[in-house]
Amino acid sequence: MRKRTIVVLSIILIAVSPIMAFDGFTDIFGEEPVVESAIETTNPLTIAGTVGFSIEAFRGDDEPFKGETTIGGGLDLDLSWNGSIVDARTTLALHPAPDASMEWIDIFTGLSLTAFYDGGYVEAGLLKKEWGSADGVHVVDVLNAPDYRNGIVDDTNAMKMAEPMVSTTRTWGDTSLEVVYKPMLIPMVAADEPDDRWFMMSEAQYNALKTLFGGVNPEIIQPSPEELGKLTNWQIGGRLKSIVGPADLGLIYYNGFLYQPSYRIVAPPEIELEFTRAQLFGAEATMVAGPFTFMVEGGFWLSEDHDGTDPYTYNSKAVYLGGIGFMIPGLGAYTSVTYHGHYVLDFQEVPGDADFSQASQSSNGKPYMNTITAALELPLAREKVTVRLAGTYQLETGGYAVLPSVTWNVTDDFIFNATGRLFGALGPSADSLFATWAKNDALKLGISYVF
Repeated sequence: MRKRTIVVLSIILIAVSPIMAFDGFTDIFGEEPVVESAIETTNPLTIAGTVGFSIEAFRGDDEPFKGETTIGGGLDLDLSWNGSIVDARTTLALHPAPDASMEWIDIFTGLSLTAFYDGGYVEAGLLKKEWGSADGVHVVDVLNAPDYRNGIVDDTNAMKMAEPMVSTTRTWGDTSLEVVYKPMLIPMVAADEPDDRWFMMSEAQYNALKTLFGGVNPEIIQPSPEELGKLTNWQIGGRLKSIVGPADLGLIYYNGFLYQPSYRIVAPPEIELEFTRAQLFGAEATMVAGPFTFMVEGGFWLSEDHDGTDPYTYNSKAVYLGGIGFMIPGLGAYTSVTYHGHYVLDFQEVPGDADFSQASQSSNGKPYMNTITAALELPLAREKVTVRLAGTYQLETGGYAVLPSVTWNVTDDFIFNATGRLFGALGPSADSLFATWAKNDALKLGISYVF
């Protein structure tokens, strides 16, 4: 029975381990700029937003032009109230879908109250934050859990879930200190049905799992809101930033949970989620030299399983990143290349071990993982048209993802957008998530009105 349990855990953990395979890739171009409101009144209330509609076509499994078509779009609303001491803001996303129910994480993409004091401010609510110095690709951005129910796009901020937080920021000249408190645990979310196109387990893996369970579908026991909100699930972090000579430097500390769960079998086919508490000791640096921008991030995750003996808990690991950005003179184009990865300590090649199962998919069973990410943004037609191209390549698995897009500002308030998503692997790599998602190559066309 022990051997059977270990094999089952190995398959399950492989299926949910892709996070480090493309961690940070999707925010290459940073956050979308906030659109200024076109509606102004005599009171401090401002309203801005977009109304849009889109059609996305996925290629067929066997015949590329006999795939599936889905519709999207809806209303994105940004409401803010600016007072003399306190500001309030909420951002809402109303994107109805015929085949899915809407939850609070889908509707509330931000909700905050900000109170200012001499030299700083306090912020509380459902917040999204970004830590790290690199061009969107980070290894120390830890405050928000990701949402992979719809795959990946080229804006990580849009994929982050707004989480309950209280933060305060104090500034002294060129130095600032931010302290963040999170009262509860919000785990990552992903597609949990095997017939979902963004399911993270391959068909062969899922069938093998069902066979071990006697042909019965596994049942993952989700934690209840009461369990996630326990006082013991507190998380706290701090970020100290300063300008030293030509460089922006930062130090980071975080004590919280890794947002990717590990799994423990309670009684087949029931599987229970577990979360690893760890501390991050990190640093970041950015230096601009003419048209070049140099970026460095690094850190060490100290796991609660210090000696790496618990197979259901992730081990300690080192994370690292180096990148360079270049503004092309005369074109106004910006390009960047980033190299990032991690190295797991006390790594054991034992089926069912959380770290080994993760490595089986993200790094071909090795204790290290390395990824190269490149991006290009090119404005054309007097900046009315913007061409973007982002790509990532996993060295250990050969998996790749390419995200091209073209945005055309037809007028100041009417926008046409075309985006693509391409996944696959170079060479045989059955355990690569991007190879599993190869059937999800897609083209999306959309229009939106900004107000």
